[in-house]
Amino acid sequence: MKILYGDMFKDKNFTLLLFGRFFKRSALVLFSLELIWLTMELTHSSPIHLSFMVMAETLPFILLGIYGGVIADKLNKKRLMVISDILTGMLILLIPILYYLNSINYLILMGIAVLISIFNCFSEPSFRAILPELVKDSKLQKGNALLDSIQRGASIIIPASVGIIVKLTDQIHILTLAFILISIASICHFLIYYNTNIENMAKVNNKTMVEIKMTLSYLKINKDIFYVILVQAISIFINTGLWRVGLPIYLESRLGEDIGTFGLITGILGASSFGTSILIGLAKKLNPISIFNMGIILWGAGLLITSFSPTVYALFVAAAIIGIGQALEGLGRVVIIQNEVPKEMLGKVFSISSSINYTSDTVSLGIISAVLSIFSPSIIFFSGGTLIILTGILGMRLLKERSKEIGKNLKKSVI
Repeated sequence: MKILYGDMFKDKNFTLLLFGRFFKRSALVLFSLELIWLTMELTHSSPIHLSFMVMAETLPFILLGIYGGVIADKLNKKRLMVISDILTGMLILLIPILYYLNSINYLILMGIAVLISIFNCFSEPSFRAILPELVKDSKLQKGNALLDSIQRGASIIIPASVGIIVKLTDQIHILTLAFILISIASICHFLIYYNTNIENMAKVNNKTMVEIKMTLSYLKINKDIFYVILVQAISIFINTGLWRVGLPIYLESRLGEDIGTFGLITGILGASSFGTSILIGLAKKLNPISIFNMGIILWGAGLLITSFSPTVYALFVAAAIIGIGQALEGLGRVVIIQNEVPKEMLGKVFSISSSINYTSDTVSLGIISAVLSIFSPSIIFFSGGTLIILTGILGMRLLKERSKEIGKNLKKSVI
């Protein structure tokens, strides 16, 4: 019997990276959930304090994300991941210790959240940039699909397990479990056999600002890569405010539904993303540009359906379509960057992409309330979905020649 992704699991380095990613992602999901609860307890459920705490998790990426990519390209990527895991684990464990000593407060908690985000500014680009050095180019699609699936799976399974944890022990021990999981992740990453590419390292001995300017110049010249990054940022900008603020309001005002329905819709989105990632990784070598553009169009189509049919069942369908679209878009984008960008620039390009995305997230959440005070959720869903679809169609035209070139190369490789 043939095991799904059996050839990938035979690769010890990839398997360690995969399980390391699962345990770290699980730990960070638990941390983010508990951070919200603890902030509400410390501030008596103050919306302003909670907003600042959420921003503490995103602002470091906006300010330091690009610099983290520079460091990831300069130094040993495995070492950066392990050090980040260890320091993050120590900070997570510090919270329950201070909690039982009655020494935790809002400012300390925010400081810990900021430091953990800073460490992730270095580990995230290292993680994305190390994969092409661990697996063959022919396995990048499968590898990225499996990694994406495991992350999405953690985002579905881990939040559901929180209720069980709370029944068994004090809620603060969610962070104790997070510490254990990230400790396991650090061991997995430490066991990866990784030789630093000395040749690539020699190419990145410039000063930080020089390297950032070189990377920005590269993106300016290579408009295909820049377009892919820009389109994702636009889609996130439209989607974040709509999904996290607009949809709950839409459910309550138009359909009379509560948070339980919102959770179910979110779960459907996550499950469809997970399933799509698994299936797309099993397919034969696919054109990442086609996958990316199709994902963008489906993403927009899901938002568009939300505006047309004000029923819960229509929202279930819309969530499934959006999940499929996001999975296709995410996989296509990562493979495009990993295939097209020189390895000595991968960390910086992924960091620039992440920084732009976090900026889109933050701005979207900041303006959505004002937009909703002017327009109805239906109009915004319609406008946002239409705009995302148009960017996908535009991408098909702008990236047409490059897509054809990749298609020809894929046919040759199959032959």
